[in-house]
Amino acid sequence: MQTGSSYELGYEGLAIQELISSMAYNSAFNQLRTKEQLGYIVSAFVKKINGGGNAFCVLVQSSSTLPPQLEERCLRWVELFRQELEEMTDDRIVMEANAVKANLLEKDIKLSEEISSVWGEILSTMPHSEHFKEPMFDRLDRFADVLTIDKDGGEEKEDSESSIKTGADLKQKVLEFYDKFLMPDSPERRVVSSRVYNRKAKDLFYENTSKPGFISSYDDARRLKQYLSTVPTAPYW
Repeated sequence: MQTGSSYELGYEGLAIQELISSMAYNSAFNQLRTKEQLGYIVSAFVKKINGGGNAFCVLVQSSSTLPPQLEERCLRWVELFRQELEEMTDDRIVMEANAVKANLLEKDIKLSEEISSVWGEILSTMPHSEHFKEPMFDRLDRFADVLTIDKDGGEEKEDSESSIKTGADLKQKVLEFYDKFLMPDSPERRVVSSRVYNRKAKDLFYENTSKPGFISSYDDARRLKQYLSTVPTAPYW
């Protein structure tokens, strides 16, 4: 499910996206694997795409349930998780945000990890004009700043660009983001389903080949891309 480009989301939107992804993982695993037992591998995560795009992904691998049924259950879980978010207290949202913040600020243990993160920031500026040539080495710190909430909700965060000041503000932002990009009744929602069939279900795969709305070959993908607009490549800072 496409969630917009990094340029459009900005630091606040990207931080909210990370928070939703963190909370969604446990919910998806509990519902789709533990309760419904759809497959051994279940995950929910954020995927970053070349060109600055972002997507929220739900992954289920099953040896017993066919892809169409898995897709239907995943989409149903998306709606159930919206109810879970609505029922969460402000304190619970803040607790989850603190966990994500701690993960973002975790120090690199190996020199190779530090080099990889710093070099990644440098390489990300290469395709852009001179205006965007300055790497943002404090990107994770800015994400963490968005997710920093005063427990008492009294004092505002100093030198913060975020409009989120309290747990209630954070929860409202989470619900707004979710409703805009992930809920089925939103005009902004864009969904692509990737189905992988095993040999036992190859007849079902061939039934959908060449049908409208199905991409079954590399040529189909190339043909579709000719009619799609590209996301902005400008960075979000």
